[in-house]
Amino acid sequence: MALMLAGKVIEVRDGRAIVDVEGQLREARLDFVKDVKPGDYVKIYYGIVLEKVSRSEAEETLARCSYHRSRKLELTFTVSNRRF
Repeated sequence: MALMLAGKVIEVRDGRAIVDVEGQLREARLDFVKDVKPGDYVKIYYGIVLEKVSRSEAEETLARCSYHRSRKLELTFTVSNRRF
């Protein structure tokens, strides 16, 4: 399952944005959103910028992603330690 990520745009060049997502730099294509500049916050999905968002919306998106990742780890741990 892929989750939508959000982050801060660090650099824009050649139709691509470098986005800081929780300290990791990711490259995302700007096929659908053209007016992106460094300092903007964006949502990305499968390496494509889908929309510009406010900082608070980006933080909310990251919080949801973090929650789902922790639930996935918890579920994986529970299933992998179960005896059949």
